[in-house]
Amino acid sequence: MRWGVVAICLILAGCKDDLDSQRATLDRFVAKNRYGSDADVWLVKHNAFGEWEKVALVFGFLDDRSFCDEIAALYTRKYPADKYRCDKAN
Repeated sequence: MRWGVVAICLILAGCKDDLDSQRATLDRFVAKNRYGSDADVWLVKHNAFGEWEKVALVFGFLDDRSFCDEIAALYTRKYPADKYRCDKAN
């Protein structure tokens, strides 16, 4: 039984690193590759740990920043305890 728990912990620990590396790869790709003529924008949320976390990538609009600002305002009205903002992605 104890070895099963150890095996599950090791598998989960391995998955965490893989997910983090995939996120880092996406971040690097987006930073170097713009879609369309306007800069792409991340919608970010202030999480429970006090950090800003990327939750969506806005791209393909004539004005990505304005659309992202609209989404951030919508979610801020819907969830007043949460904080949202838009950060330049590239």
